[in-house]
Amino acid sequence: MPQLAKRLFLASCACLLSLSAQASTHLGVYLKTYYTDFQLVTDCAAHHRLTTADLAKAKDALAKIEAYYLRRDPAINKDKLMKQALANNKVAYKMMAETQKVDPGVFCRSSLNDLMSKLRDIDADATVKKSGS
Repeated sequence: MPQLAKRLFLASCACLLSLSAQASTHLGVYLKTYYTDFQLVTDCAAHHRLTTADLAKAKDALAKIEAYYLRRDPAINKDKLMKQALANNKVAYKMMAETQKVDPGVFCRSSLNDLMSKLRDIDADATVKKSGS
């Protein structure tokens, strides 16, 4: 019977490690999305669809978003995600430019809004944790 207990214990540990790895991948996917949004904001600012003030807000937001995700999972590979985001950005911007159905200003503004929305969520979460728990 002790052997069965050891096997069950090892199996449960393996499951937990697997779930942990999946959670880390999951967080990386979210961070990559915000990297892509930031790249889009950078391109939009370069094409004068967003202001330099918008770009500065996006930089500040991304720094806090990045810190938030890296605090939750320090094993996230930022460099790899940034490269993937850059590739995603090129595809997204190309699709936007080719469709003609999407207003570039709206596309750019929505990327900035995604970053700012996540920043508000992070700030709200931090405020709740400071005052509530």
